[in-house]
Amino acid sequence: MVFSEAANMEEPTYDPTSPFPSLEVLYKYKLLNTPDKTILGMKVTFPPGAATPPHTHHGAFVAVHVLTGAVLNKMNDDPMTIKKAGDSFYEAPGCRHRISDNASKTEEASIIATLILDTEKMDAIIEKEGAAGLVLIDEEYREAVMEQMKKLQA
Repeated sequence: MVFSEAANMEEPTYDPTSPFPSLEVLYKYKLLNTPDKTILGMKVTFPPGAATPPHTHHGAFVAVHVLTGAVLNKMNDDPMTIKKAGDSFYEAPGCRHRISDNASKTEEASIIATLILDTEKMDAIIEKEGAAGLVLIDEEYREAVMEQMKKLQA
């Protein structure tokens, strides 16, 4: 990422009419050498113009590798960055992911996200809400997101 590229861009605010990324669970295993922890890998595909509202991951450690395209990324109060295919980053437990958007309005972007979380917590979330439940959307955006989900399911 060339920092000047992101420095010259205005940070987007979340638009609830933006398309959602799709999630595909690739693997999920208990970590045998780390008691009570599970690792889960998923492919996240961002259609053109897709965005995820500000969120956390229930205290998980998250490592991300950008497969295709480019994503806008902002953690906590750090400056926004642009991560391109081949780049990687991580989210520390408790980190607030403020911006997680496809950088393009015309091309798809995809990432591999690997999460490590307490096994009991991860299993309960996935059983109740599926893998999407691992994205804990900030309270102020939940209602708008739920409305959009209803429209997509209609």
